[in-house]
Amino acid sequence: MTVSTHAYRDLLRTSSVPWLLTTSIIGRFHQGMTGLALMMLTTRHSTYAVYSLVSAAAVAGALVAGPLSSRLADTHGRRPVLAITALLHTAAMGALILVPPRPVLLVALSLLTGLCTPPMTAAVRVALPALVRPEQRRTFFALEATAQEVIFVVGPVVVAMFAAFGGPRLAMGGCAGFVLAGTLAYVCDRNAEAGRAPTTDALKGRVLWAPGLPRLFLTTVLLTAALAGQVIGVVAVVSGRHASSESGFVLAVGSLGSLVGGLIHGARSHHPASLRRLMLFLAAGLAVLSLAPGTIALTVVLFFWGMTVAPVMSALFERLSSRAPTGSAAEAFGWMGSMFAVGNMLGSAIAGVLITAYGARAPIVVACGLALLAALVCEARPGFVRHPTADRSEERETAHGTTQ
Repeated sequence: MTVSTHAYRDLLRTSSVPWLLTTSIIGRFHQGMTGLALMMLTTRHSTYAVYSLVSAAAVAGALVAGPLSSRLADTHGRRPVLAITALLHTAAMGALILVPPRPVLLVALSLLTGLCTPPMTAAVRVALPALVRPEQRRTFFALEATAQEVIFVVGPVVVAMFAAFGGPRLAMGGCAGFVLAGTLAYVCDRNAEAGRAPTTDALKGRVLWAPGLPRLFLTTVLLTAALAGQVIGVVAVVSGRHASSESGFVLAVGSLGSLVGGLIHGARSHHPASLRRLMLFLAAGLAVLSLAPGTIALTVVLFFWGMTVAPVMSALFERLSSRAPTGSAAEAFGWMGSMFAVGNMLGSAIAGVLITAYGARAPIVVACGLALLAALVCEARPGFVRHPTADRSEERETAHGTTQ
């Protein structure tokens, strides 16, 4: 494997890329914060059962809004849709902070915040690949996947700091502030609309079933279910019957491994392994993880297994970017976000049942099976006719390479 130290430097020298990437991370920072902040706000006056309802309402709202708001961004422009949803989201968060903490109000407003979440993730995953050279797209998606890991590692720490100074309401206000500031800063750059094209009439409202995409969406659900099961399994192995703070540190080691793996993957100067091969590496790591004898061994294995996660995510995003129908790329990424939510819910539910019935390591074993299944379905069998969009992408890369 050859690693180029110049890959990221060249990427960040591209016009608008540093600004759009940085502001998008700020605008998405709430993804690693809102869950914990909402838990603190809800459980101060209610039970964890009420928090489960409040959290589920937010997830349901985001699941529905993801593809719909992304479709609006494809049709009417990303900048106005992002700006309007950011303002609506801030208003809903403000109401959630200020209303009396009655369960019905918290559930309703939590649903509203989910419905008003700006489609920032979909927007940046469409705009930035259009601004960089074809051979830089892998580096971008690897960097973007790594940034997601940073969000989920640092986000809870930021929430804890806000809550220490001003309680859960200040923490919720911080979440809203990140969304508003990051999104409005992002839309100030005209290149936020990069890569936008007229939507194909034949595919309006039917992006979910566009050629090649159902396979990727099914892969996303299976992969996310595996990752969710792995997280709960690791927590159960480390903590026993009651989740402990020690499990949080162990999980952070896995995220650190993913961060390292993502950076290495994005800096590779040769063509990377196929999506299927990367997923097989991930599945093999889960098999080893299920056999780790103690907390120390589990933590070491988790770090090296984590190095496969961001590369898999990067390859998945890159594949969707090349297969998405012209003019509907943001909606396609919106659907992928919904598939992440579905997979997370399924994986968490299955893991809870497995731990009760078969013990703490059972979810990790099943996660290995789900990852293997994802590896089987992620790519068509040899000889299968490929989607024309992918062929055009490769033609552009070849043409660019011959000019250098």
